Amino acid sequence: MPFTRLGTFIAGVAFILGCIQIALAIGVGTGAISEPRPGLFLGGYSSEQAIDSGLMKVLAAVAFGVLTEISRSVERK
Repeated sequence: MPFTRLGTFIAGVAFILGCIQIALAIGVGTGAISEPRPGLFLGGYSSEQAIDSGLMKVLAAVAFGVLTEISRSVERK
């Protein structure tokens, strides 16, 4: 039970951080957000690399969330 809750929390945090990274990368890439110093928001990645990394984080979070839901349904039986 505690591992299922912890896994759900981790999946939620990873999903939110991935979405923030994607939003920042799109903002910097389109010029809507200007970085005061190059690499400040994207950490040395290009905007395309940051979008790819953010999408991978979101997909990993969704997969981890599915696993925690499976764990929760097995636990109830």
